[in-house]
Amino acid sequence: MKLSAFEKIIRKVVREEIDYALKREIALLKEELTVQPTQQRVVEAADNTQEIKDFRAKLKSQMPPPNFNTGNNTLNSLLSETAMAPTPEETFATNDPVNQFINKDYGPIMSAIEKKKEFRP
Repeated sequence: MKLSAFEKIIRKVVREEIDYALKREIALLKEELTVQPTQQRVVEAADNTQEIKDFRAKLKSQMPPPNFNTGNNTLNSLLSETAMAPTPEETFATNDPVNQFINKDYGPIMSAIEKKKEFRP
């Protein structure tokens, strides 16, 4: 038997075994998904924004100011300025359309997608 023919036979057998194993595993995973109860998602309320701001302010007050000693004054000042830059939440206004889009509650949309997934005609 030629070596190339032997390689083709081995590849065919391995491919068949992998296909069989994958089908079996996929069937097991699908069964587990249907058996498990749907998990409830935790949705944070928008009223805890003040708590978040307080927590961040507390963290900033506890952190020492950054000290960069690279030997280059320009680089040191640039690094210090970058470290003290405001966060994106502080930069964007709450009434900014982009900020409203990003912080939108997508819970109803996700639940509709889940219902559509479960629908089988």
